[in-house]
Amino acid sequence: MQYMYCNITEGVIKGAMKKLTDEELGKAFNIWIKSYTSSEVDDALRPFLNDRIKAFVPGHQGWLKKARNGLFLSAAAVSKKAKVSRAAYSKYEDCEEKGSITLATLANAAKAMDCELVYAIRPKSKKYFSQTIWTKLLRQGLLHPWIKKCDQKRRAEGLAYVLNKLMNDSKFRREQGWSQQANK
Repeated sequence: MQYMYCNITEGVIKGAMKKLTDEELGKAFNIWIKSYTSSEVDDALRPFLNDRIKAFVPGHQGWLKKARNGLFLSAAAVSKKAKVSRAAYSKYEDCEEKGSITLATLANAAKAMDCELVYAIRPKSKKYFSQTIWTKLLRQGLLHPWIKKCDQKRRAEGLAYVLNKLMNDSKFRREQGWSQQANK
């Protein structure tokens, strides 16, 4: 998987040390990402980062009704295939719009339409989880006194080292509300 580091504001960088170049930040990210153990989660997230995929909003027409109408299916036909009453299926569509349907029920209704349920949780920023973690680490890591003294030629390696240490620091993890087991 090819990753791109996540830019943060120039002010954060200037406040910590001389401005790092995009090349240095990219190199530091590429070193750091090797120690990020949840990259398979980023791989699974990739298809859902598209801006055209809209987040669930209660009160908007749900996918059950959209799919049923798009496939020219009647509610009666779908309810029969799902082996539920017409009233029960109608309640599925209402519950989906309210956000109170279970995933199992949603998957069963999708199956009755010869469809499948596709489900994901993504950051509101529409960035990889690793980029979200990188940004949090970078804001703190650039303030580390060792980085300010780091040899100009080794800043990327030094930054990656500091961020890896920070990522595994129990105090920092507690402050972020991060699991103590994750990424270990």
